[in-house]
Amino acid sequence: MGKKSGDGVNENHVSGQANKPLSAPAHALSYDAVTSEIGANKEDGLTTAEAKSRLEEFGRNELDDGPGVQPFKILVRQVANAMMLVKRPIEPMG
Repeated sequence: MGKKSGDGVNENHVSGQANKPLSAPAHALSYDAVTSEIGANKEDGLTTAEAKSRLEEFGRNELDDGPGVQPFKILVRQVANAMMLVKRPIEPMG
């Protein structure tokens, strides 16, 4: 499903990060600034040629085959977090 390491497609890419970072986080930029920086047209998106170029350069937009959700780890973290909330500070003696 996802890209395997060694497939030659952007091996230095870190999952969850943009292939070409924007000048600021997308939510902090105007709509016009985002579309301009990613090279898209506001009305039509990417041209077919640009979409093919990006597909060749970056590969398919797929998730990796990571471990996924691990319910036991989530439970342990929630219990540990709850215990931190109820822990009382040690009072000085005397």
